[in-house]
Amino acid sequence: MTIDDAIDKFLADLAIGQSKKTVRSYGAALNRFREYLAQVPLSHSTGPSSSLTVDYAIDYVNWLVGEHFRDSDVPRSTLRAYLAALSRFYSYLIREKLAPIPADEHLRLREAYRQFRKGPAQHLPRLAAEETVAKLIRAARSVPPTLDKPRQDLCRLRNIAILETLRCTGMRVGELVQLRRGDLDYRNRTARVVGKGNRERIVYFDDTAWQAVQAYLTARVDGARGRPLHQLPLFARHDRAAGHNILPISTNTVRRIFDDCLKLAGVEQPLTPHALRHTFATRALEVTGDLAVVQDLLGHASPTTTRVYAKVSSRRLHEAHRRIFGYTGQEDEGQGE
Repeated sequence: MTIDDAIDKFLADLAIGQSKKTVRSYGAALNRFREYLAQVPLSHSTGPSSSLTVDYAIDYVNWLVGEHFRDSDVPRSTLRAYLAALSRFYSYLIREKLAPIPADEHLRLREAYRQFRKGPAQHLPRLAAEETVAKLIRAARSVPPTLDKPRQDLCRLRNIAILETLRCTGMRVGELVQLRRGDLDYRNRTARVVGKGNRERIVYFDDTAWQAVQAYLTARVDGARGRPLHQLPLFARHDRAAGHNILPISTNTVRRIFDDCLKLAGVEQPLTPHALRHTFATRALEVTGDLAVVQDLLGHASPTTTRVYAKVSSRRLHEAHRRIFGYTGQEDEGQGE
């Protein structure tokens, strides 16, 4: 049975003896779960229900808070309803033997959800380790050029440029797809980004990312199209349906590119493009130690939103602890456990 089938069967069974309001609420929560699964490599709602693990249910809450609801405050009542729906769905999977989830794993899920309900609607962002980011970019760059297939080669160059841009700017995917060529500042190697609440900020490119973007734009030869360059999207579609039109890509396209590179790199950790923003933020905090700087780099309206990265930066906490107590942090020889 597929995950989609299991969800539909669960909701049909739920309708017997439950109010229509409860069924609608659970249905909304499980539809969001389908959306989450569509963004996780190696797992889709059309896959078998037996592939579901507790980790998906736990990471789903992080996705809700960090991506679906974005930087807005999650209504406590909504989060509780979503947790109740998924918890009950997993119990159904176990009872109907649709997923081989051991009792200790089910207990871990219940405890994790209990902590989510008890604590604030905030999560520790799922990070992409720097070596994982390097693997992703190496995978994108490993695709061989196809000069005899111009559209395919443009996709290759575009995908490299997108990953490099997300890596070094920390911008949101929604901001990336709205960029126009006129937003680039060639003198300073920066771009003007319009974020949430129509707040503008400047994002910065390192040499590698800037060169990747320029290689892609040079290959596009946009000047031959007769349209003002500054109005054209920075990252464009190159599928046959777009024809000769220079159309912007969608956030779903970026997610597909990201998933393809995860698979090509052999990375099985559930990640979305937003993980690169989290990784950027954590690295920026570790290097600068300045929450205000990180807040401005990310375009957060409130420092409260940025503070979550201080919780993630365990290296910075460890270094501070060593400075406070004056030890090296190196294990004495022969003192292993």
